[in-house]
Amino acid sequence: MVELTILGNYGPYATAQGACSGYLLNVDGFQIMLDCGNGAFSKLQKYTDYSKLGILILSHLHPDHYSDIYCLRQALKYQMKQGKRQDPLFVYLPEGPQQLVEEMKQWDDVFALASLEEAGKAVNDFNLFTLRFFPVQHQVPAYGVQFGMQGQALLTYTGDTGWFPGLEQFCCGSRYLLAEASLREYELAERGAYHMTARQAAQLAQNCGAEQLILTHFFPEANLHQLEREAEQNFDGKIHMSATGRKYILEL
Repeated sequence: MVELTILGNYGPYATAQGACSGYLLNVDGFQIMLDCGNGAFSKLQKYTDYSKLGILILSHLHPDHYSDIYCLRQALKYQMKQGKRQDPLFVYLPEGPQQLVEEMKQWDDVFALASLEEAGKAVNDFNLFTLRFFPVQHQVPAYGVQFGMQGQALLTYTGDTGWFPGLEQFCCGSRYLLAEASLREYELAERGAYHMTARQAAQLAQNCGAEQLILTHFFPEANLHQLEREAEQNFDGKIHMSATGRKYILEL
């Protein structure tokens, strides 16, 4: 069974009760965390024992996607001292911004870092599942990730990205699309190079043949009902508006 739990779905800051980007994949008991933004680590502790995390993937190094790694580092460091965890956590992350990466390299007692640039050159096969990474269009080095099982693409997470010609190719074949919907339509001309609207996310899902679309990375003041209506005009499948604590069973 594959279960997706929304830990946080806001950017660039969260509501009073919410958190920024963070998602937990439970793959038959193996735990994968996608992004670790502001507040996501606190939410994580409601749904799992963080000392048992297997993999952390940081799609890019903007604070609303990575900043709680500082909390996670201290927590895991304590767990390892207490003997509750033996091995460092495997962390995928981009190679830049360099200053941040160099800082994290000093934490090798807790984290084992892997470059997304290198990991993106091949399918990463963990026997039970596969991970495929692809570069997206953002202000800093950023990557999307496709999770697969039994030879099938099950879930694709866009991370933060604007629409670009190769995006559809990367996302095609996935049953579920977890896509950002940061922008309102009137913001597209100004910020559309680096983020998508709900309409664009829905069009991406439609063009790629996804069966279900999970919208995320909302601006806290956005009208979610309006975003959902915009998405419905461009996608024939089922649309989910992500919310903190919401769970989805991903079926092959």
